[in-house]
Amino acid sequence: MIKTMQDKISSAASYCTSGGLICGGVFQWLHGLDWNFIALICGICIAIATYITNLYFKRRQTRAFESALKRGLITAPPSDE
Repeated sequence: MIKTMQDKISSAASYCTSGGLICGGVFQWLHGLDWNFIALICGICIAIATYITNLYFKRRQTRAFESALKRGLITAPPSDE
């Protein structure tokens, strides 16, 4: 279905307004916080996300290695290099 220009403009305006209100609420909440505290919390969240991502991909690598061994393919063990 082809959208008319008015539909596109109204959709864009709706999304921009909604995004602006959300950002305004977040900024209002953050206004009273100390920026050092915000940086600390963000750093902890990034560290946890990095750990979980690394754990996920290491597990995938181990499963692929085990699968190759079960199929009879002889490969070198995965290394961290």
